[in-house]
Amino acid sequence: MKIYQTIIFIAFYWLGTSYAISSNIADQLDIKAIKSIHLIQLEKKFRAFIVVQFSSSASIAIKFKNSNFLINFQDDREADVFLGKTQPETILFPASENGIDSLVEKKLEVFVGENNIDTINRLMNLFNLIGNPDSEFAMILSGTTEVGTKTKRGWLYQGQVKIEDFIFYPTIQREVLFK
Repeated sequence: MKIYQTIIFIAFYWLGTSYAISSNIADQLDIKAIKSIHLIQLEKKFRAFIVVQFSSSASIAIKFKNSNFLINFQDDREADVFLGKTQPETILFPASENGIDSLVEKKLEVFVGENNIDTINRLMNLFNLIGNPDSEFAMILSGTTEVGTKTKRGWLYQGQVKIEDFIFYPTIQREVLFK
């Protein structure tokens, strides 16, 4: 009976630790820049390929696996512009060395919407927001992902994590490259 109690205690201790790690991880990730947005029309649907520069100040490598995010942008008056939903992605954030942020560029594939007036209006609002060098905006991710942390023997996954209103303030050059 004592062995059974020990196993249960270890399992609960391990679960408690994994939840504490996930809240700490969120504070160590950032989006530094939106490098480019490539918008294409396939059949009667719009897709966007966004090259984003992520950074991590975590001392261990972090992996988002099977990430499904909704991407919104918000201007300085808190007006939202919905871009779309990402396709399932894996994003690897390398460990920071000597306290210096590690940077990684990732191309995110986003389903924007059908070729209709609502989608065209959303895209025009987005281009006006991001294309204006004087605008200050936030990029907001919401959705689900499996969070993994690198250990000596492999990856430790904490299961599926729900992320709500994960807000970033990307810095951009004078122009985001629209293709």
